[in-house]
Amino acid sequence: MKKLLFFLLIGSALFMASSCTKQYNEIVPNKTFISDPISSSSWTTNDGGKNYQVDIDMSGQLGNGGTTYNGVLVYLTFDNGQSYEALPEVYNNVSFTYTYSAGVITLYAQSSDGTQVITPPQAFKAKIVLVASN
Repeated sequence: MKKLLFFLLIGSALFMASSCTKQYNEIVPNKTFISDPISSSSWTTNDGGKNYQVDIDMSGQLGNGGTTYNGVLVYLTFDNGQSYEALPEVYNNVSFTYTYSAGVITLYAQSSDGTQVITPPQAFKAKIVLVASN
C-alpha cells in the first residue's frame, strides 16, 4: 500500500511539474541614430568658454522624457566614424557628458579639471542608442 501511495505521489508531482506554462516576454529592439555633424559653431557658452553645451533634437524619437526608453547611450566619433567613444569621456583634456529629457539630448564639454577655458570642440558626429526595456 505504501508503494502504491508513493508512486501516486511521484506521478502527480511529475504531472504538475509538466503542466507549468512558460511565459515569453516580448523583445523590444534598441534603436540607433547617427546625428548630423555637430560643428564647432553649434556649441554655446555662458561662462566665457569654461563650459559649452549643444542640443541634439530627438523630438521624433525621444518623447515623454525618455519614458518609452529606459536607457539612452551616447557615443562620439572624432575620426569620421572609424571608432566611437562612449560618454562620459575625456578626449584631448575635454570632458564630455550628456543629459536627456523630452525630445532633446544635451551634450556638455568642459576642461578635464573644470576650471580652464577651452575652445569649442571640433566637428564630430554622435551615435545615439535608445535602449528599450519592459
